[in-house]
Amino acid sequence: MGAKSSVDLESRRQSLTDLLSVDGTLRIEELADRFGVSTMTIRRDLQALEDHGVVRRVRGGAVRGAEPFVAREGRAGAAKQIIARKLVGLVPAGGVGICMDASSTISVLAGSLPHSENLSVVTDGVETFLTLHRDPRVHAYLTGGQKDPNAGSLVGPVATLTLRQFSFARAFLSAAAIDARFGTSEFSAEETEVKKLMAQLSDHVVMAVNSAKFETGSAARCLSWDQIDLMVTELDVTDKRLDPYRNLVELF
Repeated sequence: MGAKSSVDLESRRQSLTDLLSVDGTLRIEELADRFGVSTMTIRRDLQALEDHGVVRRVRGGAVRGAEPFVAREGRAGAAKQIIARKLVGLVPAGGVGICMDASSTISVLAGSLPHSENLSVVTDGVETFLTLHRDPRVHAYLTGGQKDPNAGSLVGPVATLTLRQFSFARAFLSAAAIDARFGTSEFSAEETEVKKLMAQLSDHVVMAVNSAKFETGSAARCLSWDQIDLMVTELDVTDKRLDPYRNLVELF
């Protein structure tokens, strides 16, 4: 009986991991019904997965844990390409400065910038900077700072000091999670500090997120809806999944 229980436990936790890789979010009540176990059993499973860095627990369930950039880069590729195509038309023609965060979504945009003369771009993402640096039309700047082990971005006083030397026409940001009640959230307070400053220094803030992040949460709240001017997703603007956000922000 003990061996069977152990196998069941391992099988269930693997199934939870597989579900998370598809949906990005786990809900305790739904999982208890799905596997025919108590909510307490699911809570213990999520705690074990969090201990291994697979998930991050949030109220009522869990979301995918922080992943290395290379892992995030390969996830939701089709959605990111659609988002990037929308974002391209929002990049200024040149002669101004913009900022980009370290997200894999915005990194796709960095690799497909339109023809822009004398465009300055500041980023806290090493991978994004390397992409921008290969484009001779772009003046690319990397903030410097300490590497955030959760998000892979550069954070801390050096990063914020560098950002304060600039003003931006537009900020291109993404988020670890997004919720209609309060806005965006990130894996760490350090990451939120940098993104909040990018938004503060920008005339216009674009939030680019794929719909898998809707109604999820992460450790640290970041931008509220009154700090975001436009939300860009892979969805058509008539999609019902966008209904909770229509009165909160302009959609594209």
